[in-house]
Amino acid sequence: MELKPLFFAALLGLPFTSAFAAAPALEGHYYLTGAMEMGAELLLRKDGTFDAGVSYGSADGFAKGTWAVENQTVVLKSQTKAASNSDLGGLFQDLELAIEPNCLAVDFGNGKACFRRQ
Repeated sequence: MELKPLFFAALLGLPFTSAFAAAPALEGHYYLTGAMEMGAELLLRKDGTFDAGVSYGSADGFAKGTWAVENQTVVLKSQTKAASNSDLGGLFQDLELAIEPNCLAVDFGNGKACFRRQ
C-alpha cells in the first residue's frame, strides 16, 4: 500500500481521497422503483449473500444466492432453480446492477429501473 498520499494529506490537513478510500457500503434492503406493474425486493447481506423476491401480475419468484461488486456493478449469482415456467426467480440469475448514486440500476428489457435502499 502506498502511504505517500495519506502522509502528505495528513501533513497538509487535507481529506484523504485516494483509490484506497473506502467504497460505500451496499448491504441493506432495497425495493424496486420505476418498473411498470412489477414489484421486487432485494436484501444484500454483509456476508456476500442475498435474498430477492419479485412479482409481476400473477407470476412471482424468489431467489437466494451470492453477490459481489465487479467494475462498479453488483453481480447477483442465484442458487435457486425456477420451480415452474411462471417462476420469475430466474430474473436474479447473473443479474447485473449498475451502482449509481442512490440506486442499483437494472434494465429488465423495458427501460431502466432502480433498486433503492429504504
